[in-house]
Amino acid sequence: MKGQAAKNVLEKPTPEEKKQAQRLLRNYIELKLVVKDYREHEELIKTTLYESERTKRIDGDDLYGNRTANAVQVAHNQKLAAEECEVVSNAIERAVSMIRDEESRQAVTLRYLKGHSYSETLYYMRRGEKSSTLDRRLGDGVCSVANTLKLWGLLYWEGGQT
Repeated sequence: MKGQAAKNVLEKPTPEEKKQAQRLLRNYIELKLVVKDYREHEELIKTTLYESERTKRIDGDDLYGNRTANAVQVAHNQKLAAEECEVVSNAIERAVSMIRDEESRQAVTLRYLKGHSYSETLYYMRRGEKSSTLDRRLGDGVCSVANTLKLWGLLYWEGGQT
């Protein structure tokens, strides 16, 4: 197994690996929204968890207890989802920051991390360059992200699975 990490970095990603990296990049904004929503409602979620513990000790009513248990499960799931989405979105940001070519990094940042459309990205990147140049830069950037996420074991993350 020695040298496997170096080998993975040096190999070109497969078309499937590039698609996976592109899928993760396309979902980046949604991942960030999950984290943002959790942060905005974190106190309410903590209160739900705290109140449910207090209620369990006071009230033995099964119906009320079931509703409380459901609220606790939802709050717990929201917390876990936010933590996982934060890990993956931070990994994506780091992988993009590791793209060596400045213009490829800028193209990937504009297109995926900032959420601009292809034509908007082309507009912001245009300095006399053609769409084929943008395609190449995006492709090179996605390949770099694919290699980095593969190295870290996050390329095939499926929201709870790697």
